[in-house]
Amino acid sequence: MRIVPDWRHLLTLTAASVAASWVISAPSLAAMTGTVVLTPASVHASGIAVAPLTTATRTAQAQGVATVLDPQPLLALAARLQTTHAGVLAADAAARAADAQAKRSQALYRQGENTSLRDMQAAQATATAARAQRTMARAEQAAAHSGARSQWGPVLARLAARGPQALHDYADGHASLLEVALPNGTRAPTGNSIQVWSTGGQPSTATLLSASPRADAVVQGPTFFYRTTAAGLRSGQRLSATVPLDSAVRQGVNVPTAAVIWYAGQPWVYVETAAGQFQRRPLDQVRDAQGWFQARGFHAGEKVVVRGGELLLSQEMQPPPGAAKPAGDGDDD
Repeated sequence: MRIVPDWRHLLTLTAASVAASWVISAPSLAAMTGTVVLTPASVHASGIAVAPLTTATRTAQAQGVATVLDPQPLLALAARLQTTHAGVLAADAAARAADAQAKRSQALYRQGENTSLRDMQAAQATATAARAQRTMARAEQAAAHSGARSQWGPVLARLAARGPQALHDYADGHASLLEVALPNGTRAPTGNSIQVWSTGGQPSTATLLSASPRADAVVQGPTFFYRTTAAGLRSGQRLSATVPLDSAVRQGVNVPTAAVIWYAGQPWVYVETAAGQFQRRPLDQVRDAQGWFQARGFHAGEKVVVRGGELLLSQEMQPPPGAAKPAGDGDDD
């Protein structure tokens, strides 16, 4: 399809030959860049728009995947921990009462008061049974706490031990619990907050709770629990996460998302190097909540195409004017 009449006659391609394979390696990216030259009239007619790159700074970061967790298992755990705690309190009280009754019966029996040997032995048996029940209740409580720590880590386990009322923000939907998985080999985050966002959504802040003892089914790296008050999240939803790793600051530029086009599985942008002259450059695949941060290959003030990049790419892929058509393209006589 021709966007501008006789477009091919208005273009001069100075691109190197494009690799035949769709699978490319990093050293071959430079060979795939190209330059498209247009007249001012063609730029205007095609609606191409550019925007200057702005200076940006970043600390070392890792890109992770955040999963919104269903709070019900944690709420159920809190109820169980509360129940086992109540069971221990009841068993303790019963054991103390039974022990006291056994001691009174024994004292009365020794003093020859109105207590038989049978009554004293029955009181002692009751006390023994009560102590056994207390041991069982304590063991059940210890097992529940151990399971809580193994599934949720010490911080959330302590929070759940305070009962479901301590988790009312999660139950009411005022806060969401996230489990963030980082790439394998990533070191632990340095800060207490990260940025999370969904595709097309605005970034939100999440606060670190603790390391997670669980592994993500997809991203086999370290995992961490975070809390966020972002609205509209659904259980099971997957979000992108930007996690700071240290305080060292890198200088670079932010490339707007509107400037990014995809070709051969690689993100690219067109940079206006002169009036009507557009050069395609590859991007490092480092995207976070603020955009595509580039620490090299671009400079603040350079203008990138934010509308019309796909048109430039389609025209760049056409053969130069006057090039021979591939065999078989002509009409058969």
